[in-house]
Amino acid sequence: MSNEYMITEVKGLVERYLARFETLGWNRFTGFDWASVRGELLTEEQLSALRTAMLVEDHIPGYSRAYHDLFALTPDLPAAELTFRRAMLHFVFKWTSDEDRHAHTLENYLAATGRVDAEALGAEMRAAAVQPYRAPHPDGLQMAVYTVVQEKATQVFYAKLRDACAEPVARQVLDALSQDEARHCGFFSDLLRIYLEAPSGVDLAKIKEAVVEFKMPLYGVLDDYRRRSILMMRAARGYDFRDAFGLIKQALGRFADARSDSRTHGLAELLEALDSRAVGHVHGRAAAAPSSAA
Repeated sequence: MSNEYMITEVKGLVERYLARFETLGWNRFTGFDWASVRGELLTEEQLSALRTAMLVEDHIPGYSRAYHDLFALTPDLPAAELTFRRAMLHFVFKWTSDEDRHAHTLENYLAATGRVDAEALGAEMRAAAVQPYRAPHPDGLQMAVYTVVQEKATQVFYAKLRDACAEPVARQVLDALSQDEARHCGFFSDLLRIYLEAPSGVDLAKIKEAVVEFKMPLYGVLDDYRRRSILMMRAARGYDFRDAFGLIKQALGRFADARSDSRTHGLAELLEALDSRAVGHVHGRAAAAPSSAA
C-alpha cells in the first residue's frame, strides 16, 4: 500500500521516531552492574519467565527476516512502493537492533545470576533459534495490528515482572526493556492510525483476521509453550497479553468517530471480535485470571 498519503505520513513518522530515539539507549555490557546481581532473590517462576523471554527475544533473526521480506526492495516494484518500503526499513533496522540488544541483555543477566547452567542455556538457545519463523501475515496493515498488540503485551509483561522482582538489577534491566517496548508500541500504534486514516479506505476484514488469529511470538515453536506462558503470567502478577487488544479498540473507536460513510461497514463485528479476545477493558480495568498465552 503506497499512495502519496502513505509515503508522506510514514516518512514523517519514521523521521520523527529516529530524531527522538536514534541515540537514546543503554549499553548491554556496561549499563548494569552485573557483579552485584543477587540471583538468590529471584523465585523459580521469575527465573523461568526471564529465560522464556530471552528465548523469544533471541529469535530476532527470524523476526527481522520476516520484516525485511515484507518490505523487500525489488526491481519490479513501482517507485512509490519502493519509496514507502525504504522509509519503513529505516525504522525496521533500528527496531530490530533494539530487540537484539534485549535478547543479549537477558542472556547476560541470566549468566550473572549464577543459577543457570551456561552450557544448557546455550543449547536451548541454539535449538530455539534454528526453528523456522514465518510472519503471521503477508500484509502491512495486518502486521501493524499484530505488532501493536505484541509490543504492548511485551512492554506490560516486562513492567509487571519488574514490579514483582526483589532483585535490584533485574528491576533495572526490565525497566530498560519495558521503556524500549513502549516506544516500539507507540510507533506501530501511529502506523496503524495512518493506515486507518488513509483516503483510500481500510479493509476492516483484514484487521478482524489479525485480531482473531493473534498468537504471541513463538507459539507452537518453543517446547512446553503453554506451561511457559502460564509461568510467565504467574511471575509477572496481573499480566495477561490479551489486555493489549484495548489499544486496537481505542484506535478503531477514533476511526469510527471520524467516519460516517461505508468505510465503517463491518466495524461492529470487528469490535465484537476484539471484545471476545480482550480480558481487560480500554480504560485499564483488571485482567481476568491467568490462562494460556495461546
